Amino acid sequence: MRHVPIQVFRVALGMLGFLFAFSLARYGVRLRRAQQPLTKALTWFLRTAVTVTAILWTRGPDAVGVVLMSLIALSFAGGIYTELHPRKPTPEVHLFPRE
Repeated sequence: MRHVPIQVFRVALGMLGFLFAFSLARYGVRLRRAQQPLTKALTWFLRTAVTVTAILWTRGPDAVGVVLMSLIALSFAGGIYTELHPRKPTPEVHLFPRE
């Protein structure tokens, strides 16, 4: 059986952390607006914290860890931005107007 390098798992955890941080930011903004309960934001926080800890656990803040952490931070910022600036609804376009 072949051994898989630990970096592959760190990158996979980084991708999960990227998604978790985005959701954490969105639920954090909703929590601040009192639209969501604390438990939703807390679960996303714990998921993000576990993935970040797992990324930094084996080798510490090396090059891969720093890149993954910066991507997670950018994802968090993107989640805040998308929640604070929702898309404007597009006008309905009918190809065949009703008579």
